[in-house]
Amino acid sequence: MSEGPGRQGRAAAPGVGGRITSVRQLGGSVRRRLSRHPLAETGLTVAGDAVLPPAAGAPLGADAGVPTGSEAAVRTEGAAPTAPGAAGAPAVTAWLFAPERPPAQVPLADLPRLVADDENFVWVDLSAYAEADLRAVAEALGLPRSAVRSAVRAALSPWQRPRLAVYPDHFFASATVPHLDATAYRIDAAELDLFVGRNIFVSAHKAPLPFADHLRARATGSPELVRLDAAFMLYIALDELLSYYEELNRRVQAQIEHMEERALRDTSDRFLEDLVRFKRYAFALSQLADQHRDVVAAFLRPDFHWVSGAEVEEYFDDLQARLTRLLDLLLAARDAVNGSFEIYVSHMAHRTNQVIRLLTVVSVVLFTASIIVSIFGTTISATIHSSILATPVGLLLMLACMALVSGGTLWIFHRRDWL
Repeated sequence: MSEGPGRQGRAAAPGVGGRITSVRQLGGSVRRRLSRHPLAETGLTVAGDAVLPPAAGAPLGADAGVPTGSEAAVRTEGAAPTAPGAAGAPAVTAWLFAPERPPAQVPLADLPRLVADDENFVWVDLSAYAEADLRAVAEALGLPRSAVRSAVRAALSPWQRPRLAVYPDHFFASATVPHLDATAYRIDAAELDLFVGRNIFVSAHKAPLPFADHLRARATGSPELVRLDAAFMLYIALDELLSYYEELNRRVQAQIEHMEERALRDTSDRFLEDLVRFKRYAFALSQLADQHRDVVAAFLRPDFHWVSGAEVEEYFDDLQARLTRLLDLLLAARDAVNGSFEIYVSHMAHRTNQVIRLLTVVSVVLFTASIIVSIFGTTISATIHSSILATPVGLLLMLACMALVSGGTLWIFHRRDWL
């Protein structure tokens, strides 16, 4: 396979064989140039918004990163609490990946010594964390205070759209983890913040990750791969996130089938309201996933040296291809909701035709009966049998004619499949 412009741009980077093959080989000159940049303290935003969203409770909109048109279907996550996590449920879990040793959990106090060894790789996961937990991890890992201020602020703030920011010694990436409420047709948007350094990986999330067990199993099941490069751990986390989105897409597909079946039975206004809300709900999920497009594409940019090398790039190429397929599926699911609306409209038109047909039959039967009644009710003095029409026999004759004509009319309608 021929290499594209991005691959040729990476080939000139310093490292083994003339290129960087691991984030551990990132030259100090790159970090020094970045550290002298005026935005080094806040991070150079490579993808996503460069500013933080408004404070919690502020109106949602474009400034908060909520996709336009999805405000009614998306409820965003708030800021992290100031108090520590609940007792008995530790907010911080640290894993050590060391040479020739199985992955093991380690106390937070050991992190400074472990991170100092270049052969070790440390993964720290923070769940339901508070500000004190995050700052304690940053201090234990020895992250620069100038960069920590911005990164910690981003992790403590309310939800913001996916973002990728580069600092002198690490980079920060955020992703959206949606939680579906199928009953209310609403999406709770949570944020997953990732700090990636030379031999550290920090995942921070205010809400529990739905795929936390899979992520831990994959990381501990491939210790040599994770320890080789922090970018591999980043790939595993994002790959599990995409798998979770694919599972959500399957749930939405099942809901679409349920809505189509309901469209054949339910003709109430309530169903039409639910259908509109469901369309916004499916549209919001598609837009939330689409917000990751720029971040994933930025990992493969020639000037992003933290993810480089033929082996690593192959994984992220696959990640980008999966994201593209996922967005196509979500777009198709969003369009499939219109199919439910078309079924509903067709069903309503069919019911309307049935009603009109019934009214037509009733009108014809009553019309013929009214003609017979008008004939028998007409007074003609010269009629020979006028005396008979005025007797009970005449009444029975009139009723018999009405029954005969009405029955014949209904029989003709039945023969023509109008009834």
